[in-house]
Amino acid sequence: MKVIIVGINHAGTSALRTLLAQNKSHEVTAYDRNTNISFLGCGIALVVGGTVKNIDDLFYCTPVKLTEKGAAVRMNHDVIAVDPVKKTVTVRDLSSGSVFTDSYDKLIYAAGSWPVDIPGIPAGNGALANVDICKLYQHAQELIRKADDPAIRSVAVVGAGYIGIELAEAYHRKGKKVTLVDFETRVLARYFDREFTDHLEADIRAAGITLALGQKVVDFRGDGGKVTRIVTDQSEYDADLVVKCVGFKPNTELLPDVKKTSNGAIIVDKFMRTSIPDIYAIGDAAAMFHAAFGAHQQVALATNAVKSGIVAASHVNGNEVVRIDSVVGTNAICVFENKLASTGICEETARRLKMDVASSYVEDNDRPEFMGTFNKTCIKLVYDKKSLRLLGAQVGSYGDVSHTEVIYYLALAIQQNLSLVDIAFTDVYFLPHFNKPFNFVLASIMKAIGLDYYKD
Repeated sequence: MKVIIVGINHAGTSALRTLLAQNKSHEVTAYDRNTNISFLGCGIALVVGGTVKNIDDLFYCTPVKLTEKGAAVRMNHDVIAVDPVKKTVTVRDLSSGSVFTDSYDKLIYAAGSWPVDIPGIPAGNGALANVDICKLYQHAQELIRKADDPAIRSVAVVGAGYIGIELAEAYHRKGKKVTLVDFETRVLARYFDREFTDHLEADIRAAGITLALGQKVVDFRGDGGKVTRIVTDQSEYDADLVVKCVGFKPNTELLPDVKKTSNGAIIVDKFMRTSIPDIYAIGDAAAMFHAAFGAHQQVALATNAVKSGIVAASHVNGNEVVRIDSVVGTNAICVFENKLASTGICEETARRLKMDVASSYVEDNDRPEFMGTFNKTCIKLVYDKKSLRLLGAQVGSYGDVSHTEVIYYLALAIQQNLSLVDIAFTDVYFLPHFNKPFNFVLASIMKAIGLDYYKD
């Protein structure tokens, strides 16, 4: 069987490895417009801030390794068209400029996503030097170099999502004057409610970072071709460097006739099949069924990318046991001593979507006070008011110990449509070294159902 993979980063690499691990007889050709693969972009801020010393440690695979597995790996090759009827792709060799076609029996589309630009910036101002984005290895190299440049004294990060906050912390550690801008009135508004973001925002401000929330970026000002200030609809801020982190758009233009969500992500079934026969979509380009929202949604996470690659390749190989019935967007962040994780849907988003939900929030120490040392832990559960089905969870650890990994079984609970009562009777342990008789998850459930005597 002849299989073509379009895009060879996390999802494509996973699919290629799985295809040939399960069946070495395939003729696999993989195309990517970049010159490198498998770069962990989630680690860029760690290198910028100096935690990770060698940027090359963020790679976990190479084109050579994939070639050794038996694939034809074509880097610096841009797929510019897909013909689902003829089952061909048109490819441009970016080194020579030559264009050719290739045919497939199965196509695995892993073209990923690309950073969204800021709308409304006057023509030319967005092209000022030191107005950068954060996605690829090449971007990371520039951001790292500028972190060590003494001429860059002030940094403005646009977008207070995960990448934006991590970069704000990283440049702060490098001694830069940092401004974090977002049109939302809260940081991490898509993932966490105020119980968590208020605490985080206080810690960000305490570190000396300027939070410009509820402000829309309208212009960049420059001098000598380089950016010097960022302008919002409310104020202006010094910026020798601007990093745009306002989100990502799936690269799905090559498949205009496939069924998509409103943001352009390709709707797939549990085997990653699209609405076009013999074409699979994986990674950031795909929209899988989201158990909390009850609809298909793009969840751009490396974890989902890797899993979707395994599923698509397994199905190509005839395996229908391996599948993804749903996702819930499980994620985590560790910034300014806040260790946070969330899954599913937060309460503010649920209410905006007119969902009939309730919530339970608990702050507690993670183990008995008689142990002498303990850490503050917070949890919030969001659930359907009638059925008590869990729809979302948020966990925060503040101290030396992290308890964020409990999010794993709460994510599974959402995927399996479990109620708070189902979760309450999960067979868990108690040991004073680690937790309380009513641990914080059970405490939040008991509070939700009116049995909050755990405090007595």
